[in-house]
Amino acid sequence: MIIVGKTDTFERKYMERFRAFASDFGEFVNYEHDRGARDIGLHLTHPLSSGKERVSTALVWFQMKGVMSTTLPENEFEKLEKLTISLNVNHLRYWYLQPMPTYLALYIESVDQFFILNLTKFVRDKWGRDILTLDQATATVEVPVESKLDKQAFRLILQENDIDEWKKALGNDGENVDVCYRDYDLIWHLGTAEERNVSHELEFWDWQSKTRSQLYIYEIGEGEKKVLREHWQYMMNIHDLETSYPYIEFFAKEGNENDGWWDDDDDYNEVPDIKLSNGDVISGINAAYEYFAYVCGMKLNDIGKELFEWVLFLSEVGLIEITPGKSELISIAPWHGRAI
Repeated sequence: MIIVGKTDTFERKYMERFRAFASDFGEFVNYEHDRGARDIGLHLTHPLSSGKERVSTALVWFQMKGVMSTTLPENEFEKLEKLTISLNVNHLRYWYLQPMPTYLALYIESVDQFFILNLTKFVRDKWGRDILTLDQATATVEVPVESKLDKQAFRLILQENDIDEWKKALGNDGENVDVCYRDYDLIWHLGTAEERNVSHELEFWDWQSKTRSQLYIYEIGEGEKKVLREHWQYMMNIHDLETSYPYIEFFAKEGNENDGWWDDDDDYNEVPDIKLSNGDVISGINAAYEYFAYVCGMKLNDIGKELFEWVLFLSEVGLIEITPGKSELISIAPWHGRAI
């Protein structure tokens, strides 16, 4: 009679859970023989509008661990801020020296959730080169309970790799590579506006009753006005607009003046004017003190024209796919940019 141990059964189950979830984000890579001190690799992919996928240059490795419910029940898990696990120091040294990152994927059975830690970065930050001479067999690593292995985690891993890839392809380490990565579709629409006989307009809602602001970017042409982007951002206000979009020149448009929602008392309608960096002044609309709304025109500035050339090049070499007419929602908050 052949018996499969409880631990082996548990490991088989959480490995299959990981495969089922991670298969949406790339192709699995395995060692032919277990010699690499890493359980499984994932070569991340980009989904394409055709339904196909483009293989990225991001290859990451995972060391899988699991904790049974009998060891960590849900009521005990809920009290924790960090998960701790002991790992082999020789393995930590190996992962620290590897050029490609190794992640810990820690499965907690009681909450049916994986948690992720960049082991390469963790060792670098905690020990650095001292890990090479650390005189002990094992060491404890800590995984924050908010660091869930979810869709956002895979997106952040891919984003970090893509930006490095773009810098290499463009031969440019400038800060604007990051914003180009975020906005390349929008940059393409602005850069091709004249040849497509369209214009663009921004409407900014500076919320007075919320801790975020939101803006809408419209494309206008042939009697049609459609939303290209809706953008929500925590603790943003109208004064942050040009910082958030450094590649755009915003300008005042005629005919957007409005006295607000209340016209019986001028005090209620008072909304601060905003002076743009080009000297233009835009006036706001008072939406019952829920928010102040500002409308202005927009076009690429000199930075934007350079980024547009980057976008054309990246599209030509196949690193991005442009989607004309694409409408998107982006939401920016501290928890969206967590460390991975």
